[in-house]
Amino acid sequence: METEHQRHQKAREAILRGEEAPKRIMVQMTSTKEDKERSEEAKLERERKSDRADALKEARTPWFCPKCNKVMKHRNDDKMYRMNGQCFDCQLEFEHQLRLEGKFEEYENKRILNNQLAYLNDQIESIEVWRKDASKQVIAYDQVGVKDIELHKEKWSQNTEQVETMATESLEELNKMKEEVEEKLNSLEV
Repeated sequence: METEHQRHQKAREAILRGEEAPKRIMVQMTSTKEDKERSEEAKLERERKSDRADALKEARTPWFCPKCNKVMKHRNDDKMYRMNGQCFDCQLEFEHQLRLEGKFEEYENKRILNNQLAYLNDQIESIEVWRKDASKQVIAYDQVGVKDIELHKEKWSQNTEQVETMATESLEELNKMKEEVEEKLNSLEV
C-alpha cells in the first residue's frame, strides 16, 4: 500500500508525461445515529443558554425607559428601574402627580407598610429555619497540637425545649404584628 505522498508523486509524474492523473473518489460516511445525537445535544445546549439568557435578561436594566423611551444611563435610573420599573424622571413625575392629587402620603404609607411586611416575613422565615436547625447536633472539628497535629472533635447541642418555646413566642408576636400591618395595608387604597 502506498502512502499519500507516493500517490501524489506518481500523479505529478503522470501529468508531466502528458497522461491523465489517476482519479480517486473519496466518500465520507457518517453515522446518522451519531448525527442525530450531536444535533440533539446542540439543540439542548442552545435551550440551556436561552434559559440562562432569559433569567439574566430580567435582572438587567434596559437601555431605554419602558415608559418614556429616554436613555437610562444614570445610576439613579438604574436604582429606580429596579424598584419601580421606570426611570428616575418618570418616577419623579409620578410622585409629583400624586402630590398634586393629594395622594402621596397614602402612597408613601403603603410603601412603608409593604417594606414592614417584607421584613416581618423575612424574620418569620429565619426563626423557622433557626427552630429546624436547633434540633440538629452541631459537630465542630478543631486542629490542636504544636508538634503533632491532632484533631479535636466537639459536639454541640442546644436546649431544644427552650429554643422551641422562644421560637413559638417570637412567631406568635411576629404573626400578630404581621396581621396588624396587613390590616393597615388593606385599609389603604392607592
